Formats: sequence, structure tokens, C-alpha cells
Amino acid sequence: MEAKQTLMNDQTEQVYLSEALLGVMRVAAAIALRLGESFITTRMLLLALLEDPQVGPALAGVLPKDRLEALPPAEGPKYVAGRIPEPHAQLAERAAMQRYDTLAFKVPDGTQSVWLSREALIVFQEGAQRSEGRYLPKHLAFGIAAQAVRTPGVLASLHVSPGAINDALFKL
Repeated sequence: MEAKQTLMNDQTEQVYLSEALLGVMRVAAAIALRLGESFITTRMLLLALLEDPQVGPALAGVLPKDRLEALPPAEGPKYVAGRIPEPHAQLAERAAMQRYDTLAFKVPDGTQSVWLSREALIVFQEGAQRSEGRYLPKHLAFGIAAQAVRTPGVLASLHVSPGAINDALFKL
């Protein structure tokens, strides 16, 4: 039996990101910068999913893009990407690679990177748990719907039920 590789923690198996998902994440980073936000939030993820050629048309009937864009920036604690200490490093030893408690994605032209907010990271991880082999944009959308059941956020402010998102995706 093959040993499981990990991503971010020991509870999550390694997940292979599809090119389509990387495209969505890059678009989300660009949208965050366009809207003047310093982190990718769930709202940015939804706006990027609406631009995806496969998932976008399915979600367009459920998510009002104009109202989504008009929502105010997410409120709450200031977003920060925290550095994860190396538990086994010697006192003066420098880590081979800096690790952080979130992920960053480059904008499509590769000139800048934008971090996922804590909420968006949870959504991203939720979607990863739904992937089967390759993480696709539809898995991210399922992750948003699943997290919205537990923690109402942007979908609740739009009066969109998580079930409506799931129903639209199951029609794909």
C-alpha cells in the first residue's frame, strides 16, 4: 500500500490541482486586487468561479454577479499570513523554505501573489476534500456551499442557499 503524502497538515491527503482550478484561483487573485482587497475571500472565489467556462454558466442562474461585486469588503479581524515555525530547527538554523498558515496564488500575468483569507482557506480545504484525483473548480464550489451551511457568509448576504449551488453543480 502506498504511503499517503500530506498537504498543509497530517489530516489532508495530497491534492493535485487541475489547470482549470489554478486558472480560477489566479482570476480570484486578480479580482481581489481589482476590488482593492489584499486577500482572496470567498466573494472573490465566487466571482472567479462565475468566469470559469464550465462552472460559470451553471452558477450564473443562481449567483447574481452584479450583487456579488457590489458587496462591501469582508469585515472582521485583519487578514494576515502567519509564518509557521519549524519545530525541529536548531536555534540559529534557517528554514529551507518559509511556510505560512495559508496559501498564495499568482495573478494571471504572474506579477503579484495574493493570499487566501482564513475563511477562503477553509473553503479551499473543504473543496479539496471533495476532489476525486484532481481538484476541479466544481469541487471548490461544493466547498463553498458546504462551508456556507456551517458558517453563513457571502451566500447568506445574497440570500442564496447552499443547496441552490449544489443543485446547479449536480446538473453539470
